[in-house]
Amino acid sequence: MAPVPRNRLSYGMRWQMVYLLRDFVVAPHTFVKPKARETAAPPELGASVPELPALRSGRPAVVAFLRHVGCPFAEATVREMAALAGSQPSIDFIAVTHSREDRSRSWCDAFGGAAGVQLVPDPDRARYAAWGVGLSDRRHFAGADSLAALRQLLDEGIHNRWASGNRWQAAATFAIDSTGILRWRHFPRHAGDLPPLRDAFTALGM
Repeated sequence: MAPVPRNRLSYGMRWQMVYLLRDFVVAPHTFVKPKARETAAPPELGASVPELPALRSGRPAVVAFLRHVGCPFAEATVREMAALAGSQPSIDFIAVTHSREDRSRSWCDAFGGAAGVQLVPDPDRARYAAWGVGLSDRRHFAGADSLAALRQLLDEGIHNRWASGNRWQAAATFAIDSTGILRWRHFPRHAGDLPPLRDAFTALGM
């Protein structure tokens, strides 16, 4: 990707700050760190994965647990999943949010939809906890690495949208084969460390 001009970056980041300030006013709860749930150890490669209703027997799947509705990194992940779903019809693409289904769908509609991606609402984060996906810290989502990744998304028209859920939730992505065995996983080093989904296909033998 070609570098974005510095003045465009500055303009874009100013708008990002506007979006965040807006959320401070209309959705202050998204900035409050929730009570941590008891979180299981993440499933190991080669082992069976925890239960998830959207998983179908005999079908491989890529499952992404998203940070929060409105997060630009979550949007980038869903956009890529939707783009790949058309070329990989033999794989189920599943995105788990911790918002209500209506808010999750409204968010996806705002950036063009999530065709080919099944949305799974998990408002109480029980599924997140069962799959070993817990909370992060401030450095994870507001550190230098995440902010640099955020600037890169601006050129693709991806920015903070109306937020739902909480900003402390971490993300993770898993590839499960047709027998329910985990073949690949990605736990981001920071919020902007997006999952390399083509690596998931390789692990699934696609």
